[in-house]
Amino acid sequence: MGFTTLKTFDFRNLKNQTIELGNTEIFLTGENGQGKSNFLEAVYILSYGSSFRTRQDNILIQQGAKEMTLFGEYSGKGEISNSVSVNISGKGKKIYYNGKTVRDRKDLIQNIPCIIFSHEDLSFVNGTPERKRWFFNQTISLYDSGYIDSLRKYRKILKLRNFEVKNKRSDLLDVYNNQLAVAGIEIQKMRSRITGEFNKTFSPLFRKISGLDEELIITYLPSWKNCENEQSAVDKLESKREADFFLGSTSTGPHRDIYKYKLSGYDFARIASTGQLRLISLVLRIAQSIFFLKKTGRKPLLLLDDVLLELDNRRRMRFLELLPEYEQIFFTFLPGEHFNEYRMEDTAVLNVTNGVIERI
Repeated sequence: MGFTTLKTFDFRNLKNQTIELGNTEIFLTGENGQGKSNFLEAVYILSYGSSFRTRQDNILIQQGAKEMTLFGEYSGKGEISNSVSVNISGKGKKIYYNGKTVRDRKDLIQNIPCIIFSHEDLSFVNGTPERKRWFFNQTISLYDSGYIDSLRKYRKILKLRNFEVKNKRSDLLDVYNNQLAVAGIEIQKMRSRITGEFNKTFSPLFRKISGLDEELIITYLPSWKNCENEQSAVDKLESKREADFFLGSTSTGPHRDIYKYKLSGYDFARIASTGQLRLISLVLRIAQSIFFLKKTGRKPLLLLDDVLLELDNRRRMRFLELLPEYEQIFFTFLPGEHFNEYRMEDTAVLNVTNGVIERI
């Protein structure tokens, strides 16, 4: 079923209101800058406890207000209704699920899986190595909370090791090398295995939507190349000790891993057109949704923020045909778009004007 009710209080430009949802497909239409993306952001925040647009929680509070609150009621197929709320103020962030405090945001992932399609997804293809790693970290974390623990452990040890090398101290370096190797090899093995599995979903999808004859393959290039166990990773770290002292940071490990998109052996992201890059980013999200469904048997919420605008009609129809099963889906449209062509049996259309959301 998805979200049945969403309430906003001093969030972004949205007016304080209660929005009745209850439909499987939700279309939001309105001019740019009226609040359509803010509404999708609200759904995402209720799903994960954080925004997909910013890490600065304070800018989510409406100008002139001291705090903001989002509240939603949500239910899956055959499930009873659940509630989730997020409050942000000068005192920090508070998250509640069914009235109980959520101590760790990773717990929300298990309750309301949500996948956003947005313009920023282009950075998963032609952005920094960090952004590419972020996408695959999220893909794994959606169904494996243990992977989140592994990432957190690795980052904590990495921070400690970086402090040592920055200050050119060797006292605890052997200890941190061993700890980093254990956590890092676990992450590397998971990324390697999942990349192969993910390609089985991603590559055929991209070929079908793009119309290209060759298959686009995602290639994972670990920083610890040829390191199959913890000891080989320790040896790698030790071999870079002097270089790390010079740089003041750890130069090898999963935090330096690289992903590439290869077509016929070439780095396709370097030669692809802007339209092809955008298409890759869209297919990544479709594949991520299907991958999650295969791994968990659960349907995610899908949020599509103006992503159809940049596709020609042929690719747009192929894209819509290949969308995975979902619990609930949200689209944003400009007023001039022919969104009625995509309306389904259970579609609600909401107009967004100056932060006010009303059913049409």
